[in-house]
Amino acid sequence: MSNYLFKGLCHIGIMTDNTEASVQWYCEKLGFRPWYAGKMGPMPLTFVEGYGLVIEFVAAGRFEGMGPVDHIALEVMNIEEAVADMRRKGVQIDDPGCAPDFFPTGMKNVFFTGPNGEKLEFVEYAR
Repeated sequence: MSNYLFKGLCHIGIMTDNTEASVQWYCEKLGFRPWYAGKMGPMPLTFVEGYGLVIEFVAAGRFEGMGPVDHIALEVMNIEEAVADMRRKGVQIDDPGCAPDFFPTGMKNVFFTGPNGEKLEFVEYAR
């Protein structure tokens, strides 16, 4: 077992060119509820949650060659150990991110790429 202990799925990021309509659809049709909204740098992000799942709407439209699912985020308890373990396993990690002021409690995150080109993210929330 890894020292950084996966806690589970953190969220799924979906690209959207209409955040309001996306939030409304997930809330009205699937029973999700608004959870959090903010900007990470210039990028507006809006989260809904329900049934133990969080969906992040990335208000950036769609980019050439990208599908609507932008990334899958996994929550870990020790992001530094998770990054070190991935590097030992030969995984290229993007520059570690840090958004201490994004969520009310703060967070650390890093992105990396899976074997099929999928974008993955490790997230550790400050408590």
